[in-house]
Amino acid sequence: MDERRLFLISGIVQGVGFRPFIYQLAVKYDLSGWVSNDSGGVQIDVQGAPDNIELFSKQIVCNPPALARIDSLNSSSLPPVEQDGFHIHHSQREKDISVFITPDQSVCQACLDDLRNPQSRYYQYPFTNCTNCGPRYSIIEQLPYDRCNTSMKQFDMCPECRQVYQNPLDRRYHAQPVSCSRCGPVVSLLDKSKKDILSGQDAIAHAAQLLSRGKILAIKGIGGFHLVCDALCQSAVLQLRKLKQRRLKPFAVMAENTLAAEAYVTGESAEWAALSSSAAPIVLMKRKANRHLVPEVAPVGPYLGVMLPYTPLHVLLFDALKSIGETHLLVMTSANRSGLPLAVCRDEIYQQFGQSLDAILDHNRPIVHPCDDSLVHFAGGKVRVLRMARGYAPFSIKTNYSGQTLLGMGAQQKATIALATPGQWFLSPHIGDTDNLDTQIRYQQATDDFLSLYQCQPSLYVHDKHPGYFTSQLIQKEVSSHAAVQHHYAHVLSVMAEHHLNQTVIGFAFDGTGWGNDETVWGGEVILADTKGFKRCGHLRPFRLIGGEKAIREPARLLFAMLLECYSPEEIKAMSLPAFESWSEVYFQNLYQLWASGRHSPYCTSVGRLFDVWAGLLLLTEQVNFEGESGLRIEESATRALEEQMFLALDFPWTDAQVLDWQPALVACIEQRCWEKNAGVNGACLALIRGIVSAILQMADRYASYPIVLCGGVFQNRLLMDLLWQQWQSGEQLLYSGETIPVNDGGIAAGQVWYGMHLHT
Repeated sequence: MDERRLFLISGIVQGVGFRPFIYQLAVKYDLSGWVSNDSGGVQIDVQGAPDNIELFSKQIVCNPPALARIDSLNSSSLPPVEQDGFHIHHSQREKDISVFITPDQSVCQACLDDLRNPQSRYYQYPFTNCTNCGPRYSIIEQLPYDRCNTSMKQFDMCPECRQVYQNPLDRRYHAQPVSCSRCGPVVSLLDKSKKDILSGQDAIAHAAQLLSRGKILAIKGIGGFHLVCDALCQSAVLQLRKLKQRRLKPFAVMAENTLAAEAYVTGESAEWAALSSSAAPIVLMKRKANRHLVPEVAPVGPYLGVMLPYTPLHVLLFDALKSIGETHLLVMTSANRSGLPLAVCRDEIYQQFGQSLDAILDHNRPIVHPCDDSLVHFAGGKVRVLRMARGYAPFSIKTNYSGQTLLGMGAQQKATIALATPGQWFLSPHIGDTDNLDTQIRYQQATDDFLSLYQCQPSLYVHDKHPGYFTSQLIQKEVSSHAAVQHHYAHVLSVMAEHHLNQTVIGFAFDGTGWGNDETVWGGEVILADTKGFKRCGHLRPFRLIGGEKAIREPARLLFAMLLECYSPEEIKAMSLPAFESWSEVYFQNLYQLWASGRHSPYCTSVGRLFDVWAGLLLLTEQVNFEGESGLRIEESATRALEEQMFLALDFPWTDAQVLDWQPALVACIEQRCWEKNAGVNGACLALIRGIVSAILQMADRYASYPIVLCGGVFQNRLLMDLLWQQWQSGEQLLYSGETIPVNDGGIAAGQVWYGMHLHT
């Protein structure tokens, strides 16, 4: 006797070929009924032999589509009815939305085969896609994910595309961006005067010609524009740095394939797997010595950020380069001036760069949601996300949370937002640094978009405790119901959120700066934390930021401040430190007066600033050009010391008051004048990292009954993480850090929403 069952499935089940997968299973097991998308996920009504329904159910769980993620599968029995065959119903839009948005995905192998097959309708078509690949988040306007709810709605399908779109046995069935050269988006090439000069394959071919001649182009991708040039052409790279106003921060590159990438980088198998994954992030890999690569591509640090072509347009561009005898490595960097948001339309390109670019390779598929490239690296035995965006975000987690809607507002730098609704929470892609009006507008748009997609309005906004942050000021002006969470506590909570931790942990939150509860600048904190609150139980020895923000850019000021905690001005002068050689007597005295009075010179406990001090003392950095520069330079030197087995012993003891004291190590470096030879510089850099590792292990041992959480931007240091994981001996005390959620400020919103979700439990 036949049975009838209703299945309700939630998770990432829309835009991933789930309904045709269900259709094919139902046909295979001779089941009648229907499947439909709704705002909560997928509903399936099936009727047939009980054994076949059981097999059908097991296949859903064990072999779902490649991009799908099933968070829950519930079923209930229904009375059998007369049914004829199995059908796919139109999507239903409901008030309560619980479906997750699928991140954009790189082009799949099947579509690549079509792209290069002269007999295929999709031959050389730069927007070919299917249910296994292509844009998702960047084109969606509302849920459920159907073509009429995306920016593809303006492109009417031709009869051939409509046929495959409606065929449940075709991999393009209900692939919402499906199109071809007859009915879909078109590539166009514009010159400096905004004139459309070429379209289609001719535009791509001419763009390749321009790149081969050392020109700089803006090229529109899935989530925004890139600025692109030949990574082997020094004049182009130098000009690009001027356009970006980016003096030293490394650029990412795009290689034609893994074989091409192997000429420039080396890596672990997990790094190569990440590079070739459907998320297709930028992977920071160890740079090889290669005389062809322009040094100015990545002038600082031992790594090169590499990605592979992740859209058909990128693939065709490399094919065009190869056809003119060029196998290129291309610089691919986000199209924005330093500090401004990613450009997503040609008008924004012209506003930011005027006629400085040689051409723009544009297309007419609108980008609804900007989404930058994700950035990952391999540290502590795992691939870890440093910037969560295309391919990974929106990041979504199913929970048993049943409370009010919450919005985590994120941090000032590397801003993201997090949204919690009953049963789930989400973290947005990277938005940017909200120090300027343009990014603040982009931030507010992203917030409005998420609330619109999920048809909700937060009952509580959770923000950083820093009163000067844009988000804190915004919320206090416009929202009555809000809660402030201390920055470093939110860092710990973000790791707890990713790993579903509710118990008490001992957290090490090491970063650049964050507003402390005592109104000083924190950044080297050891805190005992749970979801209700925290207790500060250790920190780095304080020193002043002479001149506030200026000290963050000038390591010598920080070094001077540290020395003034230990010596008189006369004793410091007698040291004849090279870091102060350019200082006049007047400048020296002015800084001393600032330090002594405390004016614009708050105390800080920042491990990030400790790295700046080390870089300044060892003459690695005179002026910090980008966030994390000092850490990157120290890591490079320390890696050389490790490879050459240089070991310098420097002591970073915990005092009885659980204060991590930098003085013994600093004094030893000065007495040994470590900066006078490379061995001393490299050894001192390794000693700093080893000292921090040792300090963490010592403190962790004092709190052996609690899991350890490592968070904050300092833990982006690959060598630091590797040494920690290598030396971790505890079999019972668990060690956690960010994997998908960044340990830097990009994860703060997740920590804030995790706090809000437990506020009334």
